[in-house]
Amino acid sequence: MPATVPETSLPSINSVPEVVNPIPADNPIGAILLSKRHPLLLRADFSRVSELVSQIYLSTQFQPIWFTANRSEKNLNDLLSILNNASNDALNPANYDVDRLKQLINEPNPDSAAVAGYDVALTVSMARYLHDLRHGQVDPRDVEYPVHIAPKPALDLAGLLKQHLAAQTLTEVVGQFEPKTKQYQQLKQIFTRLQQLGNQTGAQEFKPGKMLRPGDKHPHIVHLRQRLRDMALLDNNNAADSKTYDNDLVAAVKKVQQQQGLTADGVIGSATAALFNQSSSEKIAQIALAMERARWIPDTTDGPMIVVNIPAFELWAFNSVDDPNPLNMKVVVGKSPSNQTPVLWEEMKYLEFMPYWNIPKTIYEKEILPKAANNQGYLASQEIELVRHQNSEEKGGGSYLRARQRPGKKNPLGRVKFVFPNTADVYLHDTPGHAAFNRPRRDLSHGCVRVSAPEQLAEFVLGDQAGWDKESIKQAMSAPKTRHVTLKRAVPVLFYYGTTFVDHQNQLRFYPDVYGQDEQLKKALDKIHAPTTASSTANNQIVMSKSTDVGTNP
Repeated sequence: MPATVPETSLPSINSVPEVVNPIPADNPIGAILLSKRHPLLLRADFSRVSELVSQIYLSTQFQPIWFTANRSEKNLNDLLSILNNASNDALNPANYDVDRLKQLINEPNPDSAAVAGYDVALTVSMARYLHDLRHGQVDPRDVEYPVHIAPKPALDLAGLLKQHLAAQTLTEVVGQFEPKTKQYQQLKQIFTRLQQLGNQTGAQEFKPGKMLRPGDKHPHIVHLRQRLRDMALLDNNNAADSKTYDNDLVAAVKKVQQQQGLTADGVIGSATAALFNQSSSEKIAQIALAMERARWIPDTTDGPMIVVNIPAFELWAFNSVDDPNPLNMKVVVGKSPSNQTPVLWEEMKYLEFMPYWNIPKTIYEKEILPKAANNQGYLASQEIELVRHQNSEEKGGGSYLRARQRPGKKNPLGRVKFVFPNTADVYLHDTPGHAAFNRPRRDLSHGCVRVSAPEQLAEFVLGDQAGWDKESIKQAMSAPKTRHVTLKRAVPVLFYYGTTFVDHQNQLRFYPDVYGQDEQLKKALDKIHAPTTASSTANNQIVMSKSTDVGTNP
């Protein structure tokens, strides 16, 4: 036991030092920062970036950075140019008050209080844009579907802004905040191209008006052929003016049907025809959602990586960012809507060959226990055993009975599982039942991801690890005992939800929104989007700020 400390040595309540806020309330800039609201902006509440903005002014001792005695017109023009070009990254310039800032910059002879308000308005808009560009407009942890991705580390905005303002190279700061992932850059290129092309629907819509079967003739077949060429599913050698639904067209249509979760029979009904009538504006809107999701992904480094695109029901394993021939296989993901596979980013740490299945409590109680109650020998027939599990001291100690299934042909994890510790307790694994991989829609699991080619995935993961080759992996996957293999080099794993996704051949793919997450993301974005026109009250506040102390009217 520690020695008793005399009461006289304990500090009194009155002697506890008072925490001093470094932001001065009697300073016009400080008053705005403390309020975390700005009356000159369409979205007055800037609490999401208030810490970033405060750090910027802390480094200047709460003095203006834009409206200085030797103000730089180049920096001001660069700021407006950056925000005007936000649309290049599928961001809305109106959300960053571009028109309002132009007014503030051109205001003649503002007094000191007005200057403070104007200066903070510019800084808040810049911080908002750079934050949205790097992290996304929506925090993925705030949406209503499972996301297990830690926030990206923050960049030193205060230091970078000070550096680029001094050098008058403000436009260069954008590249430091823009996502570096290949997926984001590919989406951005396609987004820009579609914006330049504009909306191309109308005169050449593919609306056959009836069901088309292989071999049928129809004048709109020429429009279908062009759509398939635009999607890079048909080469230019196919006769452009033919009105016959020929074998090449049928094969291409089947690919699209399969991607969209439709029966891949090549028959064009109303659902299939609709796939080829998506306008450029509709595609642009979908790509904008994909770019928002891509901002959530941590910047990747070169090296092995595994990506599961949930709505595509596919896995890709890359040896490097520019790997031209990644490993690709079908997967089964969590069932919609009750057992959604989460979006996550973790590192694979180890493999287990011939694993036990530690049966989750909910599955045991809802699915297994009722069967065991009606059949005394059910647990033994399924090679399920009850084992006592000891809790750690951190969890309060004690023990409880846990159900687990022994390795073997009846084990749903199959012969190998790939583990990347995560709070959702999901992983990649083999399966004894491969018939499900033949289905076009494969959301069938409790949340984990079943892989169709486990041996190849094991070879990929253990590719640079001594002592492991095809034969040793095959032996481990048929051994009588469980074998735990720690990876010498952790492999990043991304579970991604991309209804719009650019594959390794740089082709844009559209997939069914199996979990309805596109609509949820749209709603979240709609909540934060600023109105496109200012209110009369906001306009009046610009005038008021010239004669009213900003600190007393935030």
